[in-house]
Amino acid sequence: MAATKSGGLVFTNDKCIGCNRCIRECPTILANQADGTRIEVDDEMCIKCGACFHACNHDAREYMDDTDKFLADLKSGKQFSVIVAPAFIANYPKEYKKVFGYLKKLGVLHVFSQFRC
Repeated sequence: MAATKSGGLVFTNDKCIGCNRCIRECPTILANQADGTRIEVDDEMCIKCGACFHACNHDAREYMDDTDKFLADLKSGKQFSVIVAPAFIANYPKEYKKVFGYLKKLGVLHVFSQFRC
């Protein structure tokens, strides 16, 4: 399956049929743009909330997963700080402290969130 990457974190692949479900579910106006029979993601407007993934019955949305690169960079000694969305803590209230601790153990310098950890 070839993907059409717009250079962004979230993108539309070749399975898109232009059904507009992603547009209807997206909380951000103009984050999805009709391009003929496809709906493309505008990376500048997309807030990466995942609503389009849940809305799409065609698995036409993908995301760039650079987790392996991030972990390899940490292992090689590169220094990182991590900014965590409040939704992560809300969705994983019992696990988030363990995840933050694990990241620090791997070498992350700072973990920033809206909540005190």
